[in-house]
Amino acid sequence: MKRWTNLGFVDTIYEDEDYVDHHSSSLSSSSSSLSLSPKQPINLSSSPSMELESRVHKWSLANNSKPDVFVNVGGTRFHLHKDPLSKSGYLKRHLTGVNELTLSPPLNITAETFSLVAGFCYGAHIELTPSNVVSLRIAVEVLLITEADDGGRVRDSLRNLTESYLRRVVFVNVDYIQIVLRSCLLLLPESETTAFLIGRCVEALMEIGDGDCVNEFLEEAVKLPAGDFNVVADAVQQRFPRHDLLYRIVDAYVKEHDGEMTEEEKVQICNSIDCDKLSPPLLLHAVQNPKMPLRFIVRAMLQEQLNTRHSIMVAAVAASCAAPTGVRHREIATEARDSSVTLGSLLQRDTAARQNCRLRAAMNSTSSRIESLEKELDTMKRFLSKESEKQKSDRNIVESRSRSVMDSARSASFHCVHQPSNVNKTQRGDRGSVSNLSTTYRRRRASPPQAQPQKSIGKRLIMGIKNAFSTSSKQVPKKNAYAVEEIYDGLEDFVWIKDDNDDNISEELHSHYIKNK
Repeated sequence: MKRWTNLGFVDTIYEDEDYVDHHSSSLSSSSSSLSLSPKQPINLSSSPSMELESRVHKWSLANNSKPDVFVNVGGTRFHLHKDPLSKSGYLKRHLTGVNELTLSPPLNITAETFSLVAGFCYGAHIELTPSNVVSLRIAVEVLLITEADDGGRVRDSLRNLTESYLRRVVFVNVDYIQIVLRSCLLLLPESETTAFLIGRCVEALMEIGDGDCVNEFLEEAVKLPAGDFNVVADAVQQRFPRHDLLYRIVDAYVKEHDGEMTEEEKVQICNSIDCDKLSPPLLLHAVQNPKMPLRFIVRAMLQEQLNTRHSIMVAAVAASCAAPTGVRHREIATEARDSSVTLGSLLQRDTAARQNCRLRAAMNSTSSRIESLEKELDTMKRFLSKESEKQKSDRNIVESRSRSVMDSARSASFHCVHQPSNVNKTQRGDRGSVSNLSTTYRRRRASPPQAQPQKSIGKRLIMGIKNAFSTSSKQVPKKNAYAVEEIYDGLEDFVWIKDDNDDNISEELHSHYIKNK
C-alpha cells in the first residue's frame, strides 16, 4: 500500500466502500436508461474547466509565465502553457513554431477528455469513472504522452492508472462493463485499435456475466455501420471459444442491412466467423442461409463434410477400442483421440480443408474443360462424317449424271440412217458430204477375195473407228477439204461427217450409198 500512496493514486483506484456501494446501486438503477449519445456528460466531482484554470493559474505564478498557446477542441478554446503540454509527443510536434492548434477528427477526443489530460499534465489528480476511463485510455495512446515528469512516471502512471482501474474496478462488475462497452461503441475504431477494450470487456462478460448481457451488447452492435461492426466482430471472434453467438449476431446484421451492404462487405464480415467453431445445428443453418454470401456457404459446406468424416472416424476408433484387440490398440486410439483436439491438429485440419477446397475446385474446372472438349470433338466428328457422306453422294450423283450423258450421247451419235439413192442425196461440198470431212484416210486396195481374211462387220467397224481417230489426231484438219476415203472393203456405206459450225466431228454415222466409186 505504501507504493500506491507514494504515487498519490490510492484514493482514485481504491474507493471507499460506502462510495462503491452507493455508486454501484445508482449505476444498477440507471444502467438501462443509458443512451449511446456522444454528448453524455462525464460524472466528475468538480468542473474540469474550473480545475484546469486553477492549475494553469498556479503554474503561471510558480513559473512567472503567462499562457502562450491556444488549443481548440470541440468548440472549446484552452489557453495553456507550451512547456507542460510538451509532455505529449503529439502536442509538442504540432505546437513547434505555432501558438494555436485545433484537435479535429480523426482524433476522437472531446473537450472534457482533453481538459482531464491537460490537467494531468499540470499535475492534477484525475477521478476515474466508468464513463471517462475509455476516453482517457484512448487519449494516452493518441496524444503520445511519452515524456516523464520529475518522477519519471508520467506515461506509465497515466497508463497504469487507467489499466488498473479497468482491471480492479470495471472488469469485476457487470454493470460497469456494460457502461464501458457503450463508451467503446461510441469511440470506435480507436477503442479497439489502441487498447483492445471491446474484446477485453466481452471476455470479462463471458467470465462473470451471463449470456443475456452479451446478447444485449451484441444487439446494440448490430446498429453500427459496416466498418465499425467489422471491427467489433473481429474483436469478439478472438475472445469467444465458440462462434455460435457471433454467427447469430452476424446473421441478424446481414438480414437487417441486406439491401445496404455489398457482397464484399458481407464476405468481410463473415470472415470473422470460424465455421469449425460452430455447433452442428448452426452449421447446417449456415449452409441453408440464403442471406449469407456464397463464399461463406461453401466454407460451411466443406466444414460440415469434414465434421461428418471426423465423426465417422471417431466412431470407428471407438468401435475398435471396444473390441478385445489388446491394451496397446486402446492406448493408440486414446492418443489419437487426444491428439485430435490439440491446436496443431486443428491447424492441420484447417489447412487440409483449404487444400481440399482448392484441389476440388481445380478438379471440377479440369473436368468441365475435358467435358467441353469431348463435346466439341464429337461435334467435329459428326460434322466431318456428314461432310464426307455429302461429298460421296455428290460424287455419285455427278458420276451417274456423266454416265447417263455419255450413254445418251453415244446412243444419239452412233446410229445408222439408210437413205434412198435418189432422195436427199448429199452433194459434193455440202454439209455432211464426203468433201467436207477434215479427216483423210488412205485408200486401201481391195485384196482378192480369196486372200483377204474374213472379218465380221463389228470388228471391222471398231478397227475403222480406231484408225480414224489415230489418223485425225496426227493430222491438222483442213476445213472443207475433200478427204474421205473408203474405210474398208465392204464398208463403203459408212462415212464420217464434220460439222462446219463448231469444228467438232459429229459422232454420227450416216448411211450413204456410193454408186460411182
